[in-house]
Formats: sequence, C-alpha cells, structure tokens
Amino acid sequence: MQSLSANETSDRQLAVLHRDPPKYLTDRNFRRALTQRFSASWSNVGIRAILQRIQSTQNVSIILDRRVDPSLKLTIDVQNQPLEAGLKKIAASAHATMSIVGSNIYIGPAQAVSNLMTLLELKQQELLDLADSQPNLKSRVLFLSRKKTFYYQDLETPTEILKPITDAYQITLTDPQRIPHDLWANGSLSAVNANEALSLVLIQLGFTYQWEQQGTQIQLEPVPDTVTIEKTYQLRQNSIAIVINQLNKAFPGVTVVPTGKRIKVQASMGVHEKIDQLLNPAKTSRNSKPAKAETVPLQRRKFTLRVKQVPLIAIMNKLEQSGIEFDYNSSQLAAAEIDLNKRIDVTVKEARAKEFFDALFNSLDLDYQIQGAKVILTPK
Repeated sequence: MQSLSANETSDRQLAVLHRDPPKYLTDRNFRRALTQRFSASWSNVGIRAILQRIQSTQNVSIILDRRVDPSLKLTIDVQNQPLEAGLKKIAASAHATMSIVGSNIYIGPAQAVSNLMTLLELKQQELLDLADSQPNLKSRVLFLSRKKTFYYQDLETPTEILKPITDAYQITLTDPQRIPHDLWANGSLSAVNANEALSLVLIQLGFTYQWEQQGTQIQLEPVPDTVTIEKTYQLRQNSIAIVINQLNKAFPGVTVVPTGKRIKVQASMGVHEKIDQLLNPAKTSRNSKPAKAETVPLQRRKFTLRVKQVPLIAIMNKLEQSGIEFDYNSSQLAAAEIDLNKRIDVTVKEARAKEFFDALFNSLDLDYQIQGAKVILTPK
C-alpha cells in the first residue's frame, strides 16, 4: 500500500516536448495493480496533477478526456482503498465516470464513457462480421486485434496522435481534415487493439468511424447522442412476461422484444451489464469476488463455460479479465491459417485446465502450453 499527500503534488503543469516514454503496467500486471490498496489525500489540487501523480506512483496509464477541465480543483481523501475504487471516487468528484479500456483507465463525461464502451463492442462486431463474410480477411481482422502501445508527447495534435496508430495497423483515414486542431497533454494508449486505440482518441473529439475497404480504411462520423447495441438473452427459470416486466421497471425506455425462449434487448453496454447481473445473479456473485484467481496456477483451477457460436478471441478476452494471459504470435497463426475469430461452441462444467483448453483450441489445430497463469499458443 502506498500513501500520497497533497504537498507531494505540484499543481503547476509545464509542457515537456521530449519526455521519455513511460513503461506502464499492462494486462495481468495492470489488473493486479487496480486491486492494490493505497491511501492519498489532496486539498484544492487540479485533477490532472492528481492523476499524473497516481500514474507515476502506481505505474498505470490514465487518460483524462479533453472535455474534463484539467485544472478543476478537487479535495480528495482516499484511505486504504483499492486503486480502482479510488480512481472511481476521483472521477465522481469531477462529475465524470471511469472505465477500463485495454490497459488504461479512461476518465470522461458519463455519456461519453457509455458511448465509448458500446462503440467498442459495435466496432469489434463489425470486424467479426467482415471476417465471417469474407474468409480471406480473417488474417486482417486478427492483425487489427493485436495489442500495441502508443505514446504521445505534450502539445501533440489529435492528427499527430492518430498517425502512428493508422500507420501501425495499415489504416487509411479518408477525411483527416475533419479532425479539429487541438494541443493535448502527454499520454499513453497501453496494450490496445486497433478499435481501442482509434476510439480512445476519436471519442474525445465527438467522432466514431465505419470500417471500409476490407478493414484497411475508416470513415469518420459523429457519435450519436446515445449509442446502443442489440443482445440476445436465453431465459431459464422465469417466464418471458415476468422478465420483460422486470426489465421495463428497472430500465425504462429500453427496447425488449421476446423471441421464443429468448429476449432481444437494444441498450448501451452499461445497461447490458446490469441486465446480465439481474438475469444471472450466481454468475455476478462469482465475478464480484476479490480477484485472487490471478495468483492461482491454471492447473489448480476449474472452469465452467457454456457458449454457442462465440468468437474464440472474445472468449480469450473475457478470460484475460480473470487474470489469464495468452501469449501467441499473430503472424505465425495467420501463416498457419488459424483464425482466432472463428466461432466455436463450448460446454464444460467444473472442468480441469486440460479439458477446458482442449475444448477451446482443438477445433483450430492449436497447441498450448500452460505456465502458471499464462497460456502459450502455437500452431500444431
């Protein structure tokens, strides 16, 4: 546990044109850092100064949306709280919301955060649909899903920040003249895929985008006031009428359509997460336990999963949230024509690690090795 005090943080912010790129924690180490307890106290200090102090002491990337006044003075007292809880408290004090994207904490206006999380899901679905419709593009979609880290200096413009991203992922931005001129403070986009990197920058400018030209080009478009996505829920115990009544009361204005033993719901990702909690309380209870699983070797864990026609990469991304780390070479997999976006069916209950990962990877001719909490993937 680390302690910070107000007199350790200067409120003066000077632009530095050639900072050394920081090496922030990523993936499993980043998630572990969010659970570490810390204490801090600031009185009448600007939010950017507070967040920069936390970045340097906790070694995590924090992105403050440009629409949050960086000089906003806060008085904050956090005592022996997990880092994630402390950051949520700081965000709330600035009338903002916190979310996690890649290995970054993003703090911004509540509606912007809601839109961002929903847009990320929509953009990923666009790429999956592209790979499904044109099998020759699967390697391209896999390439766009690879995690990279980008760093930008003080006083760089959004156009300058976007260029390394579009270059790294071989993307053409069709209308860069629409991007407004602005000067940003230094920051990092740590361990992000193409959608996350692009969206973290563009959401702050009020833009999202459409994928074009087989995933090699993006067209800018304004972010709608409200962004929603449709998801289907399989109902088990309660009747359709009871569940629809519950959802209508809990989430007024959300569209719920019955289809047999399922319901289709059009809502933001934030609402979908709450619906999932409401419909699957046992699952939520398991997920809300302290994240001790990160320190438990996979060979000592048991796994329960039931999914149908879900992309393997989506399952892997979800497993990463529980502390599992996947290590693989995307070029090597693409050369072997192995597509992590392939949709698979998995049904296991209280399975040992070997049975579970056999079920995940056998249909793709993937070999795997387990080292502690890491899974190393190679073609067979």
